[in-house]
Amino acid sequence: MAITKYDNYYSQLREDLKSIVADNGFVGDGAESKALGFWFLEKEFQLDSTTINEHLIDGANDRGIDAYYLDEDTHTLNIFQFKLPKPGNFKKEIDGNAISKIYGTIQRLFSGKSTADYNSNPGIKDLIEIIKTSTIYNTRVIFVSYNKGIKSEENMSLISESEKNINEDIEFQHKIIDREKIINIFDRSHRNHSLNLTFNYQNLQSSNSVNTDDGSTYINSWVGMISADKLIEGVDHNLSTIFDENIRLYENDSKVNAGIKETASRRDTATMFYFYNNGITIICDEAKNSPGNNEIALSGVSIVNGAQTVNSLAELAYENNLQQNVNILIRIIQIQDYEQRAKITEYLNSQTAIKESYFIANHSLVRKLQEDLFKHKYYLERQINEYAYKSKYQNMSKYKDYNILPVENAIQRYIGGYINGKAAQAKSSKSTLFDQKNIEENMQDISAEKVIIADILYTHIAAIITMYRKNRRNVKNDEFSTFLGIDPAKYNSDLYSFLNTGDILILNTVINIQTNKPELAIQPKFHQNQDEKINRCIKSAINLIKDIINNDDDLKMSAPATLTKATKVFNLAQNATITQSQSI
Repeated sequence: MAITKYDNYYSQLREDLKSIVADNGFVGDGAESKALGFWFLEKEFQLDSTTINEHLIDGANDRGIDAYYLDEDTHTLNIFQFKLPKPGNFKKEIDGNAISKIYGTIQRLFSGKSTADYNSNPGIKDLIEIIKTSTIYNTRVIFVSYNKGIKSEENMSLISESEKNINEDIEFQHKIIDREKIINIFDRSHRNHSLNLTFNYQNLQSSNSVNTDDGSTYINSWVGMISADKLIEGVDHNLSTIFDENIRLYENDSKVNAGIKETASRRDTATMFYFYNNGITIICDEAKNSPGNNEIALSGVSIVNGAQTVNSLAELAYENNLQQNVNILIRIIQIQDYEQRAKITEYLNSQTAIKESYFIANHSLVRKLQEDLFKHKYYLERQINEYAYKSKYQNMSKYKDYNILPVENAIQRYIGGYINGKAAQAKSSKSTLFDQKNIEENMQDISAEKVIIADILYTHIAAIITMYRKNRRNVKNDEFSTFLGIDPAKYNSDLYSFLNTGDILILNTVINIQTNKPELAIQPKFHQNQDEKINRCIKSAINLIKDIINNDDDLKMSAPATLTKATKVFNLAQNATITQSQSI
């Protein structure tokens, strides 16, 4: 039997998934499907491993839900189902039973009916609590499967009817990530392409050009208009790599993208899209224009401005919601000087919307922190993907042994560890930490040393949380109980369920222990062996938090994810580090 494209990508994908399985201790028949979920959330949602593991639903009675994620900025609850078929089963689609199961669960969760029988799974229990306590404007059900996805009219009708019957006050949507889209994500994460593309345009005119001293063309450009459907038709199979030279890729569900989709999906606004939108800029090595048939062939092509526009329009096209009369301003720049290409890309993206955390990138406190961290072999990324971006265009070899630390992680861990009054906020509402109005207050006592200590401790805490998760997933794995010094036969994982989301709570408790017991304090030296002190503090923090929760009837009944965000629990732990410091 001939090896198909799908066989090839499946084999490569599974190699990635095997590493994820080993790193996270996934076990059982569904281990690789769970790893697919981890992989997808990392690559497509850009979530870190801690956040992913907090939102994966482990164990029996998952009720058809494999993961969830609440986007606090858009108030969108994403609910996931992941499927990795057996080899060769790529022509099938997700069956109706799987669809019915997940929507049946969702309907129950949003109905207000009793869900007491769902509490046997901690992840589902956490999800129930989030639905009850969070502001949710819309919910997306996302099916991720390495097969045909969902194609049949019967199954699509089943989804439509299921969504109508859930909750009329909340907008429900679905998204299908099939094998083609998974392949696109895989390519994007593994390779850089020199793409060749052909576009059909509405109109296109030669624009500005620059010549070298010898008269040859240095830069050539065209400006015109292209219909949205022709654009998406041209780039559809290359969405994973068409933005290879763009500084920023697609930012899922931003306010800007919502506006783009709103305009392009409505009959009464579609014709105005050309005037409302900034358009797209394409850069290429070579362009061959054929005005006779309104076609231009491009080689070495990348869209360097307009990722949000193109991806938003592509999503509408996949959903069959893209209006036919949507036109876009297009600019094509032909240039082979990659230094200038980099500059063009940088300047075109200088006003692109970015995460809240990166609006503080140029603040003097952040700049100084970056300079101070350099002295300790830490590279603080003030800008989005700063290190990776700069590595493409300049020699970064002097930083090869440095620890790369995004600014949002640095500040969250510093505040969560050292500012007791805001530690709970650092977990429950991370994005609010970066409000420019409060930056001076939040960072007034920050130092490179404190940031490094928080990072070192957090790294150790994350490793121990992984130990706990491996034990929870496989009772034969006694690494965590051994760490605590508990006989595996007497170990009860339910007493420690707070660990799954307890990273910042434990970090805050550990730093308070070290403050009250200076002999356990560590130094800001990443490679220095301080494991004994660190492990002693973490073990004490875990036991202290466990006792606080299990000695309080109200806390014992709360969902673990709620406990680890609660100011009350943080305060109790902070007080306990003072009263119990002598016994640690």
